[in-house]
Amino acid sequence: MSYVLLITFPLALGASCFLIRKEAQLVVGVSVAALIAQLALVLVMPVDQPVRLLGLTLNLDPLGRLFLAGFPAVTALMVLATRSLPHGEHFVSIALIIIGFASAIVVLLQEPFVVALLLVSAGLLSVLAIVDLPTGAPTLVEPKVIASALKYLVLMAFAGALAYMGFVLINIYRPGIVPDQTTPKLVLAFIVVAFGIRIALVPFHSWLPDLVEDASPMASALIIVVLNTTGLLFLISVFQFFPTLVAENERGLQLLTWSGALAALIGALLALVQNCPRRTIGYLVVYNAGMILFGLATATSIGLAGAVFEAFNQMLAVPLLMVSLALLEQPDGRPPKAMRRDMLWRWPVAGSGLLGSGAALIGLPPLSGFASKMLLYEVAARNSALLSALLIGATALALLALARLARDWLIGAPEDQPAPETPLVLGTTELDLPPQRHLAPEPFIAVLVVLAFLGGSLAIGLYPQPLFETIADVIRGLTFVKGEG
Repeated sequence: MSYVLLITFPLALGASCFLIRKEAQLVVGVSVAALIAQLALVLVMPVDQPVRLLGLTLNLDPLGRLFLAGFPAVTALMVLATRSLPHGEHFVSIALIIIGFASAIVVLLQEPFVVALLLVSAGLLSVLAIVDLPTGAPTLVEPKVIASALKYLVLMAFAGALAYMGFVLINIYRPGIVPDQTTPKLVLAFIVVAFGIRIALVPFHSWLPDLVEDASPMASALIIVVLNTTGLLFLISVFQFFPTLVAENERGLQLLTWSGALAALIGALLALVQNCPRRTIGYLVVYNAGMILFGLATATSIGLAGAVFEAFNQMLAVPLLMVSLALLEQPDGRPPKAMRRDMLWRWPVAGSGLLGSGAALIGLPPLSGFASKMLLYEVAARNSALLSALLIGATALALLALARLARDWLIGAPEDQPAPETPLVLGTTELDLPPQRHLAPEPFIAVLVVLAFLGGSLAIGLYPQPLFETIADVIRGLTFVKGEG
């Protein structure tokens, strides 16, 4: 019954929030309380106690519980930030329903066919978040937003079809009986391409920068944090339940290892040459996807720990990026098309959050991404010096991209700041004086959310051992892991 409650509770609350969506403050309060209750439910649920329901096996393993606890915690902070940031009218209800889908995916990982369908369904639902508009918006959805949503929809449906085909082939694979019917190499190709589309891996990455550029920051964060991460858990479970894919694909995994390193390098290079801050952020996430694939493809305990640790780091860094971005894009009295290069001075907490989240995503100390990146560098050094050079070069390019973003948008000279009141001179009136622009302070709730994410990233960066031990304990129980190679 607890598994059913884990899935149906956020779905029911999402439907309830849809009914009262016009009452924005009430919806935020109800949803935050529901997400806290979901977090508590995940933490008290026993692990590794499978049950059968309607012919399906439901189970929650320690790794699944780790991420299922992170999803509602992170989403609750994002929902809290919407009190003072623009968001779609249906964002909160869609977020709760997606959390319900993610819970179903994690507890049903032993049923790959069902999970493939659930991932496609969650992708269809997330399209509604992309095209969502604020309450009372006077304009229709812009064509480029619709184009991004359609691109995402088509690619997610294609990824689901590839994954489903892969599972069909692996189920009919009978080595030694009909050897020419199918091969693990073909199955691995289908599943990895589906996974690459899901997490925006080069060359299947184009949907993510478009999404970050065109959709609202909150919707982008929800899709990247929840759906991309469940895609990673899905691939790990596939390798666990079908170890043939790893055992008989040594050369294929080696190719994927190099592909992950090259994807990270290309993503960082593309981030460096962007002129739009949103697209730069999108390509930094693409760079991170390459790093995750590299660690996973090594199929070693260190590499897999680094990939899972990096996915958890992304759960903190990406929402912080998007909340900070939404804050920095708030009107400040200047014309809409005016060049704003002083946003760190204008919004110091949001500017610091953007820099800190970018540093965490890249892996700079003392933030959470440093520990995971060090694990990936270690396994690269054990494999090849060239692999190490590719990963370090990718990180260097990503750091240059973040530095360029800071130079062009954050730390420029303060522009058009409020001037002290000018006394009236004889013969002049107040109408003769230039208008005074009063800059509002940063929204208090959003500041708290940014500081909470920064504090969490810093705490994990300074004390990574508890999280690492949790991940390592799970990885030691996986049958396809090759060891400390």
